[in-house]
Amino acid sequence: MNFSQLMGLASGHVEARLTQTAVELRIFDALENAALTSEEAAARLALEPKAAELLLNALGAVELLHKNAALFSLADTARQYLLRSSPYYVGDMIRFESSLWNCWEKLPEAIRSGKAVRPANMYQDDVNETETFISAMDSLVKARGDSDVVASALDWSHVSEFLDVGSGPATYPIALCKTFPNLHASIFDLPVTLNITRRFIREAGMEDRIRLIAGDYRKDTIPGDYQVIFLSNVIHGEDYAKNEALIGKLAKNLEPAGRIVIKDHILDDSRAKPAVGAILEAAGLSEVEQINLSSPLTSSLVIGTK
Repeated sequence: MNFSQLMGLASGHVEARLTQTAVELRIFDALENAALTSEEAAARLALEPKAAELLLNALGAVELLHKNAALFSLADTARQYLLRSSPYYVGDMIRFESSLWNCWEKLPEAIRSGKAVRPANMYQDDVNETETFISAMDSLVKARGDSDVVASALDWSHVSEFLDVGSGPATYPIALCKTFPNLHASIFDLPVTLNITRRFIREAGMEDRIRLIAGDYRKDTIPGDYQVIFLSNVIHGEDYAKNEALIGKLAKNLEPAGRIVIKDHILDDSRAKPAVGAILEAAGLSEVEQINLSSPLTSSLVIGTK
């Protein structure tokens, strides 16, 4: 790493805040249909003209906008991912990252004390925080195409009963049920989260295919028998003992030859025997396999069969 790279690393918050602010102010949406001058964009969005010009120029510098003479237009990346009208809109994830700004500001305090800077309760205390978090998860999965990858990585043709633990916005169950007509899904998640999940399911027209079960997987019994049980980005938030208890519990919900499918960040350097594989085997599952997913996904699938 050279000096310029080091300083870029240390000042990375600048680019982050530019992007987050532009999403919040709906800069990209204002430019969806036509290029505008900074004065025109400022008038449309009720912004101070000189400040707006500085922001648009900065967005041009980071290549989210193009500037031609006095006119600003959308770069391809912004058009694909930062327009609310785009099916690949990732702005809700960016809004969530922005909401974490104060948490990251307290990182030195957290390191000194060893204490979390916010409750580890999956945003259950404030409905607005819940909405922001759940919408972010939906936005990220849709923008990257995670659901399509999971649908194509496994044979779902003979699966009729599917459980998603910690599903959040139900992005995977909705996508899978749309693709596989015989599939029925159940979602097990926290009560406040399910209030948001219900809206996503209703908007997708999937109320007759997806049922909601409220509970806390750390302590509550999970009802039902399933052919596939899915956990996406759940186990990285728990320690080994809690994950071992959870997988052991879920194994009892599997039908014979059923599978537990874990999609998460697998950090074992060997990539041959991750801890999650050992946990699946300890729960009585066999034929444990790992499928590494390609970019832009940053995770892997680990699958165990009962």
